[in-house]
Amino acid sequence: MIGRKIIFGWAVLVLVGCQSAPPSPFTDDTLTQGDILVLADEDFRIILEAQRTVFEHIYPNAHIRIRFLPESELLKQVVNDSVRVVFATCKPGGEQSAYYRSRNLSVSMVPILTDGIAVFTAPGAGCVGRSTQELKARLSAQEGSPVLFDGTGTGVVRTLVDSLFAGDASAMRRAAALEGTDSLLTAVAQNPVAMGMISFARLSDLDDPACRAIRERLSLCALSGPNSVGPQLPNQGTLADKTYPLRRTLYAWAMEGKSGLGTGFVSFVAGHKGQRIILKSGLAPQIVPARDVMIVHP
Repeated sequence: MIGRKIIFGWAVLVLVGCQSAPPSPFTDDTLTQGDILVLADEDFRIILEAQRTVFEHIYPNAHIRIRFLPESELLKQVVNDSVRVVFATCKPGGEQSAYYRSRNLSVSMVPILTDGIAVFTAPGAGCVGRSTQELKARLSAQEGSPVLFDGTGTGVVRTLVDSLFAGDASAMRRAAALEGTDSLLTAVAQNPVAMGMISFARLSDLDDPACRAIRERLSLCALSGPNSVGPQLPNQGTLADKTYPLRRTLYAWAMEGKSGLGTGFVSFVAGHKGQRIILKSGLAPQIVPARDVMIVHP
């Protein structure tokens, strides 16, 4: 009898121990706490690092791990089971959509901001206003100086292929990829007729020393589109009012089947505080936050 009581007591202790196990930050996360992996286009490292810093400061029990990748590599990694949030300037393609259907996952596409593709030459090269038709002709020419980009698999190239060549990558013959932004800026600076293209998000924030350093190494070109009133430089205003022709939207892909930390982070970035961070960065937020002004009469 005593032995049965001892066995029963141990069983109760084991059961209580199992029931009181601490929650896992990877599977038991909430809107404001836990641990998640996020994939993001490397062009948006500056703005998304700023978003993460503020979010984790407000919610100290939240841990957002962001893996920054070129767009082509990012699209290969999105089928990873542990990925619940993706920041990209494209929508899921056939391979990704097929994977999500096989997993019975619903993907919410949340627009976050508007970025631009900046065209530039060497400092002091006297870059005059150009048109998207001139740019298209240069990119499709059989010979001549190629247009340079910072890396292979970048979303900048895919955006140009979609916007200028209706998705036909073979039509863009005069393009060359270099290893990283520094190599791109150096190559353009050494050739007065060279032209480079880069995500405006990499140089939009004039309060950021890294962005200012990039600005000092190039001359931005004003660009006009088919229906433009004239050549426009990329900036927050021309991206917002759509007068700068080479624009692209950054989306958040949310793939959680619950109200987890991924949903919380996306809601923050797309909400009032997150959009104010984007406004400060020099990019065009999806929603312009309201500004309260108090007028004090003397």
